[in-house]
Amino acid sequence: MKAMIIRAAGEPSVFEAAEIPVPEIKSNQVLVKVAATSVNPVDWKIRKLGLPLGPDFPAVIQGDVAGVVEAVGGDVGDFAVGDEVYGCAGGVKGTGGALAEFMACDAEFLAPKPGNLSMAEAAALPLVCLTAWEGLVDGANVGWGQTVLVHAGVGGVGHVVMQIAIARGAKVYATVSGPEKAAL
Repeated sequence: MKAMIIRAAGEPSVFEAAEIPVPEIKSNQVLVKVAATSVNPVDWKIRKLGLPLGPDFPAVIQGDVAGVVEAVGGDVGDFAVGDEVYGCAGGVKGTGGALAEFMACDAEFLAPKPGNLSMAEAAALPLVCLTAWEGLVDGANVGWGQTVLVHAGVGGVGHVVMQIAIARGAKVYATVSGPEKAAL
């Protein structure tokens, strides 16, 4: 399959097109034909800095994905070939990222793609939603009647934090960097 790989940390110029094997899935995994991915801060930091949690090289990075199920492992009952899904890799090691034609994903890290979202829109959600939920719900347990201030309210995580907080009954205020963003 075609993939964009990196052989070392560095500037965007470290990306190179390559042919690599289609990943073999484990019994708990789904093989996704990648339609879209997104760039999160962790992705460019891994690419640029080679952080300790980063992949072994050569690597295919990008964790968020949206696409179509191509194959399912024997222990997977929630998905079938042809299903549209979105989710994340569940790790950043080796060649398991979304900058490739296919990506092997643990089924527990995928969900059916909402019909009202494009593949690109769905691929932009997994990590920002997880980050928002972990901070707001798992960490702060924000709920009815509480007040939340969201810095960068129209940013990737900020706009999701606002929606979750409102859905949980909180009153929400947000900061933005300028008048053009305040209109959003």
